[in-house]
Amino acid sequence: MAAASLLFQRNGRILVSPGDGLDGVLRSVRLCAQLHSIVAGSFIYELSPAVIWGTAARGLHSADLIQRLEKASVLPMPPVFAVTLSETMARYGALELVDRGSRPELIARDPSILREIGIRPDFDGSSDVEVDQSELGALKLAAIKAGWPIVDRRSRVTNEATISLDPRIHLRPYQHGALSAFHAGRDGVILLPCGAGKTIVGVAAGASVGGPVLVLVPSRTVGEQWKSTWLASTTCNCEDIEWAGGQPADPLVTIATYHAATTGSVSGTLSSRSWRIIIYDEVQSLPADVFRLAATLNAEHRLGLSATLVREDGREAEVFALVGPPLYEASWLELERDGWIAPARCYEVRVPPAENDADARRYKMAVVQRLLDRHRNEPTLVVGTNVASLQATGSRLGFPVLTGNSSASNRNEVFDSFRRGEITTLGVSRIGSVGIDLPDATILIQISGTFGSRQEEAQRLGRLLRPSAGKTARFYTVVASATREQHFATRRQRFLVNQGYIYDIVDASELARVISDDQ
Repeated sequence: MAAASLLFQRNGRILVSPGDGLDGVLRSVRLCAQLHSIVAGSFIYELSPAVIWGTAARGLHSADLIQRLEKASVLPMPPVFAVTLSETMARYGALELVDRGSRPELIARDPSILREIGIRPDFDGSSDVEVDQSELGALKLAAIKAGWPIVDRRSRVTNEATISLDPRIHLRPYQHGALSAFHAGRDGVILLPCGAGKTIVGVAAGASVGGPVLVLVPSRTVGEQWKSTWLASTTCNCEDIEWAGGQPADPLVTIATYHAATTGSVSGTLSSRSWRIIIYDEVQSLPADVFRLAATLNAEHRLGLSATLVREDGREAEVFALVGPPLYEASWLELERDGWIAPARCYEVRVPPAENDADARRYKMAVVQRLLDRHRNEPTLVVGTNVASLQATGSRLGFPVLTGNSSASNRNEVFDSFRRGEITTLGVSRIGSVGIDLPDATILIQISGTFGSRQEEAQRLGRLLRPSAGKTARFYTVVASATREQHFATRRQRFLVNQGYIYDIVDASELARVISDDQ
């Protein structure tokens, strides 16, 4: 096989052709660009300032980066690429946040940068300015929008506590890579597919720098999973890990939901402490106002974890501004190829358009019944954002359904029954889209989604990707043909298609034949 190579395109993208040494070429390209799509086995990347700043944070210089890219290129790098890389990388470190007495101070390499980001309209030539702690979030957002990342150089923790990773825990190669990138960059975001073990990367990062550690999570259920991982993977005992607001007052590891961390008395408690590291789980799903508040918490290190850093409002840059730049990324299909996540087949099953909701529900219910019959006794999730339709389907076909109104005790009981195999089919609303660990699930049937949310689609597929011997996951999304729902389904699939997944379009009338051919 010929060697893998890259080609700089006129539209500003980088095309990587497969071949020998592909992994090395992709590692070089990921130092300056993010994946746009995978087409016919070739990878298409586009330059990303945030990725370039993440590379700068890890200590690589633009000359080294350009040399690595040119080594793999079939043609010389266009001058515009080299200039863009150099100028973008030079912006990292031009604004630094440091400690000066009781308040942080922003130092600019060039005083004119302060005016550019909206500071000191009555410019007096000074290159530094004191910053109120409560304004840090808004300041970082303003700076990143102007193209100037703020590098946080403050050092605030004086009471570091030791935490050790259990010696029986062995990180996978890409997890080692992610951890090394975090240590080199200090603050930033790790991007790994669902099922690839982001939680253990976060725990390893926290253990490696010591406590106190703050873990921010989207829900109580996800937080309990983090607590279990800390206990199973480190030297921490139960008394070392507490929910925010609990006892003891100063545990080694504190866990809080984003909502609790930014409201009420818990917010004040967290703000009063200095953290060795703050870990932001599912960092992609948070609104900017929560980020601004979370960014005011004192921390020497910040680590964001995500599988799908895409937002329909296009505000991904705010994550990088407030947490840090992307430090490490592994693609879904590469980890599937190496056996670290399960292979998956994706289907869009189209039912006829209906004149009313009752007919639409009946058409979809018939498809769900056929799929459950075909995959009988396989761990199956039926998911939907339309709670009434999901509950009606569960009631008719005889499986339990969990929604946002289900009590915490009921959720835990049903989830545990599913994990033990006592329940083979489980219905979940949006509560099952993010962070829930159901490792044995092999089939997912989606009967409704949130408009065109790419993040939701990818997160739902991710519930199936925990690998096991001989496992092939199957993801079905059931939509009414020739309707707005079909349009939104196409939009939802975009992230996964760009990752290299292929959706087989299946008419409901041909479902039995297609499934039979797939087995």
